[in-house]
Amino acid sequence: MNALERNIRYYPVHRLFLGLLIIGPVLTPYLRSKGFVYTEIMLLQSISAVSLVVFEMPTGIVADRVSRRLSLFLSGACIAAGLVVYILAARFATLAVGEVMISIGLTFRSGADAAFLHESLARLGREQEYRQIEGRAISWIFIGQSIGTFACSALYEWDKDLPFWLSVGAASLAAAVVLLFTEPQRDKADRPYISHVLHSFGVALGSPALRWTLVLVAIMGFTTRVGFWLYEPYFVAVEIPILWYGPIFGVFNIIAALSARFLAHRWGNAPLAMLFMLLLCGLTFLLPALFVSAWSITIISLQQIVRAAYKPTLGAWVNGHVTDDVRATMHSIFGSVAALAFSVVSPLIGLRLDGAGAIPTYALMGMGVCAAAVLLGLWLRLSRRWTRSG
Repeated sequence: MNALERNIRYYPVHRLFLGLLIIGPVLTPYLRSKGFVYTEIMLLQSISAVSLVVFEMPTGIVADRVSRRLSLFLSGACIAAGLVVYILAARFATLAVGEVMISIGLTFRSGADAAFLHESLARLGREQEYRQIEGRAISWIFIGQSIGTFACSALYEWDKDLPFWLSVGAASLAAAVVLLFTEPQRDKADRPYISHVLHSFGVALGSPALRWTLVLVAIMGFTTRVGFWLYEPYFVAVEIPILWYGPIFGVFNIIAALSARFLAHRWGNAPLAMLFMLLLCGLTFLLPALFVSAWSITIISLQQIVRAAYKPTLGAWVNGHVTDDVRATMHSIFGSVAALAFSVVSPLIGLRLDGAGAIPTYALMGMGVCAAAVLLGLWLRLSRRWTRSG
């Protein structure tokens, strides 16, 4: 087994550990136990999202101009350090520092992982396997998260900090696995920093396909992120005990794992597939608002299909429209757009939750996302020349 084949073998292991953060089911209760209301929680997430935007470009440059491997190592290390600060924090300002550190870690990963896998495959003449391998890697993440989240609520009831400490260990292992990687030979960007960023933006804005994708990514960015933070308010509204949060998230992760394993690489036309995912997200907000019941979490669970299939589909689509020298930066641009959209919308969602409650917030999200999907569909229909290439 040569070095590049080893990259492909251990890439899912790295993704597994980096994604094995089992804090999801109890994150909102954990923050509320520290005395924060929804508006403050969403403001904290807005700070996190702004940090993603601020650091996305610099960390993308590290990946493009220095080393994908270094960028992935720093990702795990920063996330682990940020979680430690998060655990020890007692005030909003300290929590914000932890969020910023975690965000820096996420930006070191953003784009670098997709570019690293694509280039390892490309040097072996296997780039057509990207979506299949990325889907397999994501399925590993969801399987691991399924196991962890089933026990998460019980661990939280025993010790509120324990799920977070276990996540620190997982992020540290993700950094350690990167030491087994070998950097693929590739063309590196040699432009000055500002010129490189402006050039990458020019590539994105100069392509009709990528312009449409930028808008979709902005909408999908706040939709999927807000969706996560709306789970707990709905659970509270339909009176689901915290002890059940872990098993529910476990089932969510099983759905995501199966979707990643069997669906992520089977979508045909990428733009149409991503548009369908956006519409599906809209319906998972609208229908639970119309049919308020604990059983409506089965509808909400369909968001996991999007969670599993969206990134491989988007990654393959973007990879096919850019060159090596801007690939990681281009992924970073899309990550920045998604994070910026979320940073603007999330405090408004927090205010809506505190003022009107979960059900009206779900209704508003559902109507807005469905309307956005329809408008993007009309734009897509007017641009049929490039949609067939997906």
